[in-house]
Amino acid sequence: MTTTTIKLEIPFESLLDAIANLSLEEKHQLWQLLNDEINQGEGNLLPEDSYDWGSQGQPKGKPVEYIPGVGLKVVGGKNAPT
Repeated sequence: MTTTTIKLEIPFESLLDAIANLSLEEKHQLWQLLNDEINQGEGNLLPEDSYDWGSQGQPKGKPVEYIPGVGLKVVGGKNAPT
């Protein structure tokens, strides 16, 4: 028996609606599948601190906050202490 693969484009909202209609057991199966995929994907990432910061280590930075639609903003303004 051969396996046929097709690619479907499903709007994300439609996918969420379909998931909402799954039984609890089916949601657990989906969660397990997604969890396995995430773990496999994260396993391919480089170690978080792979950059060589030198003998001084990572420099201190200023605290920032993310503002949706704007980006990062330095907390306390650009003259805030590090």
